[in-house]
Amino acid sequence: MKTIRIRLLWHPQAQFAGYLLAQHHNLAQDDGLAIECVPLDPAKGPIDALLDGDVAFAVASPSHMLESRRAEELVFLLAIQQTSSLVYPVRRSAGVADPKDLRGCRIGVWPGHEDLELVWMLHRANLPVDSYQRVVVQDTVAALCERTIDGAQMTTYHELHNLEGEAGSLADFVLFKASDYGASLLKDGLVARRDWVEDHPLETQAVVNAVLRGWTHAFEDEGDALEICARLRPDMSRAMHEVQLSEIRALAICAATHTEGLGFPDPAHMSQALLAMHEVEGHPCSSTLGLLDDRFWRAAPAAYRRSQW
Repeated sequence: MKTIRIRLLWHPQAQFAGYLLAQHHNLAQDDGLAIECVPLDPAKGPIDALLDGDVAFAVASPSHMLESRRAEELVFLLAIQQTSSLVYPVRRSAGVADPKDLRGCRIGVWPGHEDLELVWMLHRANLPVDSYQRVVVQDTVAALCERTIDGAQMTTYHELHNLEGEAGSLADFVLFKASDYGASLLKDGLVARRDWVEDHPLETQAVVNAVLRGWTHAFEDEGDALEICARLRPDMSRAMHEVQLSEIRALAICAATHTEGLGFPDPAHMSQALLAMHEVEGHPCSSTLGLLDDRFWRAAPAAYRRSQW
């Protein structure tokens, strides 16, 4: 068996249920492959790990590809989630009711330049980037609860639920969403090196098939998915994994999934990322041609990329 490594964006949890099922149920073994999901490495991001050849695939976003400045070496293969999972809670008691009220505020962001959507949203709300402070913190929930920041970026499937638990309720928070300003950016997708894909088309197809099969199974048999996720990350309760998987399902079974099918690498995601970098950083708004490769998604079994759920 040949081991194929997929680098995750974070620790093993329900956010990556389909990938974890592909590994632990050996869904690529008929093609002679063993999938290994590699968790977070704070010293090296997923795109760098991919470009350095540490892994064959990475869970990353179109924004990650473009911000690497080496997007031409990469291809976007799958988009399981079809909409942004990010939300930006800010304390009402800080006098914030609208994005323009964030002038002079401190906003917590994750390490690794994960704040393009935030900057783009506030740019479209006519708030210049130098009028607020982005504060890099590992735990945006703790920082917001400790009031060292006024607002923060969070995911709907993880940090937001933790914030509600820590604060007792979300009553004191206004939740800003980039989609309200046309600035929504996809967070997770499957990315590979272009040269590796061209040299290993059969292995690429096998991995795409296994990942789509894993996600289909995760959404059809949540109990099995939750058992594996809870075993791999016991510091999270099964209830937390259950909430997370439910949220991921909602992010996946929407938009292009309904029109094209599960995992469709919608070109709109890449176009949005290009537009964000153009408006925020002044980069040329060039074509997305060649940055996506949907051949393997289209060749995958129809049962694992269906549109009816």
